[in-house]
Amino acid sequence: MSKRKQSSKSKTRAIGRDSIPWRYCILTLCCGLILVVGFFLAARQHFSSIDFGIKNSRLRKQIENLEADKRRLQLAREIALSPAEIKKAAQKIGFREMTASNIEVYRPTPSSAEKPKTIEEKPKQAFVSKPEEIKKEDKKPEKEFVSEKKTQEDKEKKDKVKTQIVKTQIARK
Repeated sequence: MSKRKQSSKSKTRAIGRDSIPWRYCILTLCCGLILVVGFFLAARQHFSSIDFGIKNSRLRKQIENLEADKRRLQLAREIALSPAEIKKAAQKIGFREMTASNIEVYRPTPSSAEKPKTIEEKPKQAFVSKPEEIKKEDKKPEKEFVSEKKTQEDKEKKDKVKTQIVKTQIARK
C-alpha cells in the first residue's frame, strides 16, 4: 500500500468545513422556539383547567345551598298551609270553630223589590186563644229583621277577612 501524500491545502479545507451553516442554526432556533411556545400553551391550558375546576366546585356548593333553601321553604310553606296553622291564623283574626251551639241560621235579607211583611199584611188567624200570642207574633218579624242585618254585616266582615287570607296565601306562593 502506498502512502499518499496529503496536501496541506486539503487540511485547511477540512478545518473550514467544520463550522455549521447559518440555515441549520436558524432551523434549530425555529424548532426550539416552537417547542417553547408549545410548553407555554400547554401550561396555560393546564392552569385554566384548574381554574375551571375551582369555579365548578364553587357552583356545585352554591347549587347544594340553593336546593337546601328550596327544601326548607317548601317545608315552611307546607306547614303554613296545614289545617292546624290555618285554624290558628283564623282564630287570631277572630273566627271561631263551628259547633252546634254557635251556628246561626242564615236568612236572606229582603231585596228592594220585596218589602218585609208588616203586621197588617199578615193574614189573620181565624181562631186565637190568647191575645198575648198575637203580640209575640207581631214583634217576632222585627227582631228577626234586625238580627238578619247583624248577621249580614257579620258575614260581610268574615268574607272580607277570608279574601284577605286567600290573598296572603296567594302572595306567599
